[in-house]
Amino acid sequence: MSRSVILAFLSALAVMAVVSGTVEDTIRRVVDALVVASFEEWSATFIETNDKIRGDVLRSTLFIPDISANLSGCEDRHKVAAYHIVTERLEYFDLFSKPNQTRLPTLLKDYSIVVTNNSESGFSVNGILVTETEVFVDRYIAIHRIASPLDFKTYGRTDS
Repeated sequence: MSRSVILAFLSALAVMAVVSGTVEDTIRRVVDALVVASFEEWSATFIETNDKIRGDVLRSTLFIPDISANLSGCEDRHKVAAYHIVTERLEYFDLFSKPNQTRLPTLLKDYSIVVTNNSESGFSVNGILVTETEVFVDRYIAIHRIASPLDFKTYGRTDS
């Protein structure tokens, strides 16, 4: 076989390996990327790692804490990152239409975010004000900014 045929074959295999990622691969890649990023970088990091070119796209909603917040002292940044991602794409209208006390499942297994105020003047989840809606929205994902990080220990545990 010629060298160019072998290189073409190996290139095709590499592309197939990248494109054939599973949803679980995407979840792991997204959460791992958010763990090492600052809140200021979460939007770009989320969009970049949750990309159909890299594998299955995770239809989801990300709540980004205000950039002045930090994760210093957090015992488990993976749990914090996973807890800020809801497992369905929710634009502002979708969120606003949810009744108070609606639980939104997250990537953190057995934990959910709770809609605590669905009024236009002060929409909040887990008691945290949503400060900017639809920072980014496309067919697969929605991103909203919140005033501070969500605490999965306060509201999060889903009753089994």
